Amino acid sequence: MPDLGQRAPAQPTCRNYDEFVSRGSESPIITTCETLSPTLLGLRPKLYDNGWMFMGFYSASETYDLRGQEARPQMYNGQRPSFSGTLLTITTYDLSRLGWWGERSQLTFETSSSRTVYRDAGLNDDLAVAQLSVQQEFAKGRVRIQYGYYGMLGQFVGLFLGASTASSALGPTSIIPNLAGMAAFKPVPGFDIRLYSKDGRFYDHFGVARSQSPDGFLVDSKENPSGLKWSVPDAKPIYVNEIGYRVASSADTRMTWIRQGSIYNRTRYNDFSKPGQKGQNHAYYLVADYQFTQPDKDMPYRGWYVNLKGNYAAPEHNIFSSDYALTLYSLAPFAKRPGDMVSIGYTRNEVSKDAVNYLRSQGMDPVRFSSSASLSYALRAARGIYWVNTFSYTRNPVITQQHPDALNLQSQLTFSF
Repeated sequence: MPDLGQRAPAQPTCRNYDEFVSRGSESPIITTCETLSPTLLGLRPKLYDNGWMFMGFYSASETYDLRGQEARPQMYNGQRPSFSGTLLTITTYDLSRLGWWGERSQLTFETSSSRTVYRDAGLNDDLAVAQLSVQQEFAKGRVRIQYGYYGMLGQFVGLFLGASTASSALGPTSIIPNLAGMAAFKPVPGFDIRLYSKDGRFYDHFGVARSQSPDGFLVDSKENPSGLKWSVPDAKPIYVNEIGYRVASSADTRMTWIRQGSIYNRTRYNDFSKPGQKGQNHAYYLVADYQFTQPDKDMPYRGWYVNLKGNYAAPEHNIFSSDYALTLYSLAPFAKRPGDMVSIGYTRNEVSKDAVNYLRSQGMDPVRFSSSASLSYALRAARGIYWVNTFSYTRNPVITQQHPDALNLQSQLTFSF
């Protein structure tokens, strides 16, 4: 007779699967509980039992200037109907099962495929590696290292607002860290280490990697089609150090995250102040997020937040010498819509004086700044499906010449599986 006192092993839940979600990136990944099929049609429990994890995302967006200022060649995203789509897959493996050195050791392998109508807004790539790296922890999580191939910008700064990239209502972002050489679109070989205080609130995060090509992300991608190229022409090491203070929302605390970063790039960039000469690049950033309302202790993340950011870059080597932004955003703006998000933002980018003088010497009529105000709403349409709509009004959408203001509408659908 069967032993009635012996119970079958409990089936893992989506919270168990989340233990193997890729770690290390500051671009938050959505919980598997919020994917189209938390069990991935029955596959995730089997993967989980063997230390594996698989997730995927497809995002498609269309951007158009509602003022109908179509022209060829296209000068800015949305001037003509601009479609972009990205398919991303993430596979992880728990290396601790192999006795790998360190605690909670994890292998991450990501692939991506992208299509975009407006080339300056993204990549047109067939399948390529987006990340191949190992993350390890020591001293009960107070020391964390990562090495391999990954986008450097995704590991620092914290570009996305909210709980995940899929559910983020788009707010103002800075391109200065990318202009200074932090790779965002294609992975680069790198190493970074995080050191945490005993309570985990204070940290120092240092990284070194191969710089993005000084000629920009499009050239960098062309030179690195697979995503696994060790070097590209003229790109040298880039060093980043970020110090910060971070507290997550809980019944007793409100979310606070303050960070300051310094970027030094040994790659030689064109010098706008001395045409024909080149020099090493550098930049700095300061970003702060704070939750200033918390109406529901049972849902501590719910409430209004403020995001402040400022960036500075060497004016002789970068088209933008500084920018600043203010964003107000709310997670779960309505009690009955806990998965939604809304944001209201403003950003201003200052064109460097050296770049203005250089462009004028080339017969152009450049602007001195570009600014944008935006309103965005992320709607949880269904489990695993987010629909984000963003209105933005931009003064001086074209840097190299005077151009009427733009009123863009961007509509984006993201499917998580």
